[in-house]
Amino acid sequence: MAKSGARFFIEAHRKMQLTTKARYGLRALCHVAHRGYASAHVIAEQQAIPSRYLEEIIGELRKAGFVVGKRGPRGGYKLARPAADISIAEVLQALSTPTSSGPVTGDPQDEITRIVERSVDARFEAAVGQLSLEQLLGEARDSFRRRSTDFII
Repeated sequence: MAKSGARFFIEAHRKMQLTTKARYGLRALCHVAHRGYASAHVIAEQQAIPSRYLEEIIGELRKAGFVVGKRGPRGGYKLARPAADISIAEVLQALSTPTSSGPVTGDPQDEITRIVERSVDARFEAAVGQLSLEQLLGEARDSFRRRSTDFII
């Protein structure tokens, strides 16, 4: 009986999904961290991000202090501080779109559900807060290496 309950939880539980802005922003930051320096045009092209949208995202990343830019024909962006000092939680916070001030639909009506959701949210925030851009980039590199070697005969 416990198995079916656990299975129900896993099936009913949705995976965390990032907004498109957050996904593009993290990809752009990882690209800059990996390359050391990159133009918006190169980032957009190599990461398949629409140029205008990337410019908006980079503007927000610049305002939040994650990247610094250089204008001109050889212009581009670099990290404003070491990748190890940039937490993914900070990036997600900077790229989050403010929600409307109206009531949230689907708000749980019972206290038990509210407690569970707050507890899960707190644990998620703690885990994401401990993940740095450098760690994310390292995991992405490892994943790419594993996928690349899977096809070697």
